[in-house]
Amino acid sequence: MKIENLFLSILKDALHGNETNDFWELSMKEWEKLFQTAQKQSVAPMIYQQIFHLPSFTQADPGFQNFWKMHTLKEAGNQARCSALFLMLYDKMRQNGFTPLVVKGIVCRNLYPNPDLRISGDEDLLIPREQFALMDEFLLKEGFVRENLDEGKEYQEVGYHHLGNGLYLEMHMDLFAKESGAYGHLNDLFTDAFPSSVIVNIQGTEVHTLHPQLHFLYLLCHSLKHFLHSGFGVRQVCDMVLFAQHYKDQICWPDLIKLLRKNHMYEFSMNLLNIGEEYFDVSWESLNISKPEDVTFDSLPLLNDMLDGGIYGKSDADRIHSANITLNAAENEKASAASGILASLFPDKEYIQTHYPYTKKCGILLPIGYLHRIGSYLLKKKSTPKNSSGKSSTQIGMERVRLLEKYKILDK
Repeated sequence: MKIENLFLSILKDALHGNETNDFWELSMKEWEKLFQTAQKQSVAPMIYQQIFHLPSFTQADPGFQNFWKMHTLKEAGNQARCSALFLMLYDKMRQNGFTPLVVKGIVCRNLYPNPDLRISGDEDLLIPREQFALMDEFLLKEGFVRENLDEGKEYQEVGYHHLGNGLYLEMHMDLFAKESGAYGHLNDLFTDAFPSSVIVNIQGTEVHTLHPQLHFLYLLCHSLKHFLHSGFGVRQVCDMVLFAQHYKDQICWPDLIKLLRKNHMYEFSMNLLNIGEEYFDVSWESLNISKPEDVTFDSLPLLNDMLDGGIYGKSDADRIHSANITLNAAENEKASAASGILASLFPDKEYIQTHYPYTKKCGILLPIGYLHRIGSYLLKKKSTPKNSSGKSSTQIGMERVRLLEKYKILDK
């Protein structure tokens, strides 16, 4: 854990804009591991900014120093460009009568000492469903492309990619997949999203977004969604604690805690905030909340899961496949590995028809679609290198189910 602890310490300094003290000597192998850890969590530019000038780093291999430097310049430059392009696009949306709510992304980046070092792959927008057709037409005219949409199908999110400038948007009509038995109900918490929305100023542009209380709740719910799949990374915790600290005066903790309890998220959420205090110097007091006395605090297993899984819990194929077990447990209140694997191999008909379009055109081919899915699953598993822990997806899945139980996400 030497490098992981060092990584967390440097990241803590980066979150607060503090200098990092040079008090260590690392071998070249350890420097490489530090970069790999930072890259796995998608914060390598933030870490480089803290260490590039330190004597211990300047003594590392010059080729490695230059590699990390060029990586940072490329990532930060691209992020600055995408942020500027997005804000110009958002201004144009407003001029055309659209006021989508921006969630996560640039709103969270704006809280960091150097926003362009906090990398985002896309920007998420929430719009009323009735505005989708007009927004879709607007974006296509602006040069964005998307997948073909099935007529009459109710989409919950649609991705748009601009082939010219690389900007990627996710247009949400619902914040969570309604058909999910594990977290579809969370949409009910955001029915007031548009009436209670607020405007924040980002680099001179007025951006509509969720009310801080709802936005913080969404960050927690979004992390829960990923936790029920294959996990999420440390950067998401950084977003949460910085957000809660910045908007502390606009968060009503008693109301929020009531919702967290009702949705089996209280223990989980409080342990996330505890990571903020223990590792990132974001105290409970700085959030305007006393440390709860009715929570069993044991955040290290949760933190280790983040470090192992990476930014979206997709560090290896076995971990990705393990999501079948955790989702099955959350949907059916079962912790059976066998039932989770069966649910993965034999999803509902709509899933098969979406992923294997030939089964939709010809219903008699549906069994072939299921065989196709099973074959692809087995082939991918065989061709993918084993994860560093040597654990199977079943082992990882069952261990993560125990985490769901530990943080009282499962209603046992």
